[in-house]
Amino acid sequence: MHFSYGGGMNYGLPVPYTTQITPSLSNGTQIHISGTPTGSRFEINLRSYQNDIVLHVNPRFDDGAIILNSAPQGNWGSEERHALPFHRGARFTMVILATDRSFKIAANNGHVCEFYHRSPMHLAQQVEIKGDVTLESVQVYPGTGPMGFPPMGGDMAFAPPSFPSAFGGNPGFCPPPPSSQPAFGGGMGYCPPPPSSQSTFGGFTPGFGSPSAPPSMPNAGVPSIQSCRINTGSRIFVQGFIPVGANRFELNLLQGYSDGDDIAFHFNPRFDTRTIVKNHRRNGQWGQEENQPFPHHMPLAPGAPIHLQISCQMDKYTIFMNNHLIAEFYHKIPPGSVMALQYKGDITITSVGQM
Repeated sequence: MHFSYGGGMNYGLPVPYTTQITPSLSNGTQIHISGTPTGSRFEINLRSYQNDIVLHVNPRFDDGAIILNSAPQGNWGSEERHALPFHRGARFTMVILATDRSFKIAANNGHVCEFYHRSPMHLAQQVEIKGDVTLESVQVYPGTGPMGFPPMGGDMAFAPPSFPSAFGGNPGFCPPPPSSQPAFGGGMGYCPPPPSSQSTFGGFTPGFGSPSAPPSMPNAGVPSIQSCRINTGSRIFVQGFIPVGANRFELNLLQGYSDGDDIAFHFNPRFDTRTIVKNHRRNGQWGQEENQPFPHHMPLAPGAPIHLQISCQMDKYTIFMNNHLIAEFYHKIPPGSVMALQYKGDITITSVGQM
């Protein structure tokens, strides 16, 4: 499996900075930007090679506002002003989500504003960032193809589904049942919905709900449960953000759909002690904790994006971050009994996928 993230994951970037949007901007494309404002204003432009600016995002500290605009064929339209979500000198993380009708913008895990399309979004071919900002990372995640699947090609790209929790959507990625599922070679794993009594998700509605409905704020620290089935060879992909000031979060592979069910694997990074705690829970009783220090190469810190892969092998789970092995946990409970993934604590999840 080849990982493709469009413009890629780029860190420690020069400003001005430009990266390509590959494949073209489409419904569900997410652009993740992190950095630190250093002066009066900076700007983020989604633009074409022909000088069309499809989206202009311009935080202005000297004006106390964030300005949204567009410039088809170089001609600026009317400005839209919103409250400024940033502070000069304070690190930020921004997500720009493309939908069929608009761009939705979140910052520091909260919805900020929305900009309805004035020109076709597929015209945007580049992300351009310039002005008074120190740029840490820019990540472009492709949108989804038909039925919410990642775009198909020679290699399958794992793209975040269009349910980022900062916009109030369901963060889980559940493909349709296998009978209606397109062929991907190995294929994406089927995630059946939780029982009707499980209220964590509500109804499953592709997209972000009604475009006219105001997005809800994220529920940092509130546990969520996503149905999934685990067997030898299964892989779970988790992407999101660690909020600034975070102490710890956990991912649990549950033998049911409720917070009190047994846990086949408990993964618990603790920033306050710089340790990773691993465990299991059987018949309501926790096992012996397995503790390890944060690996030196582990880019896991409050305020940073997180990209995890949990792989189920014959005898153990392996956990990768940014393609680096960071932890292992030998099975105490058969993985075939796992029914759901739970995430809770200081983490905002933007996508969950399974293969």
